[in-house]
Amino acid sequence: MNEELLRHIDRLIAQRPASRSALIRYRILACLMQDIKPKTISLSEQKIHRGMRNKEDFPLFAGQQDLPLDYETAETLLKRFLETLRRTGRKDEDGIKKFAQKAGQDHCWVRELYGAVLGKDNTRLTTMAAEVDLDPSVLLFLTKVSLRPCFQALREAVKEILNKSAWGHGICPLCGSPPDMAFLAATGRGFLHCSLCGEAWPYPRIKCPFCENEDRRNLGFLGVEGEEGFGVYFCRKCLCYLKTLDMRAFEETAPFDIEYLATLHLDILAAEKGFE
Repeated sequence: MNEELLRHIDRLIAQRPASRSALIRYRILACLMQDIKPKTISLSEQKIHRGMRNKEDFPLFAGQQDLPLDYETAETLLKRFLETLRRTGRKDEDGIKKFAQKAGQDHCWVRELYGAVLGKDNTRLTTMAAEVDLDPSVLLFLTKVSLRPCFQALREAVKEILNKSAWGHGICPLCGSPPDMAFLAATGRGFLHCSLCGEAWPYPRIKCPFCENEDRRNLGFLGVEGEEGFGVYFCRKCLCYLKTLDMRAFEETAPFDIEYLATLHLDILAAEKGFE
């Protein structure tokens, strides 16, 4: 899977030069994930209970404390990231070095960091970023990417009991997080992509996942001239937006965490129009 991931990154670097810098930085991390294999997750004892929870319109996992992730492997990967990045001449190199030192010396601090990220505790995340002189967005990004293989393993473990087809909510049916992208499949059906675990699930095209607004007069779409298949769906009621990829316009698409990085210009477009 990681070789395929690298192929997609290299393809997008060539096709979308505006995203080159972000994709090259991510490629460094993707190379470091090549041999990472999280421990096998077994949910056999809780399978029936979790299946019922999903059928009753609750996410499969209630929150950060409930997620059965291999944090030991994630922490090992995070430290590997930091050891490599501290030697790449980044502008925030001093902060990366402090982060690496803190992660190497304080196991409890790292586990608290995972708790802040998974629990969406932005106040605590900002405080922890200040402790190592890094921008909170950098701390968040590196921590989430270090969890990527663990979430892949979790999605594989629960695929038989995850009720996606009947899930009609704007939050992830697996972890309860909001979406970071939307996409239209080859059939034209709309889907959302989870900002945390990477799961995807069907969702109505004319409905805001953040406030559930279905009034077409308050919903809209921003296209990009010369870029067929890309755009931004927005809601005037809650002022939220979702970057959107129409897969019918492309011969091939990348995994959506990569597509997210390759469409950062859409975030700028949405911000310029007053959406958040």
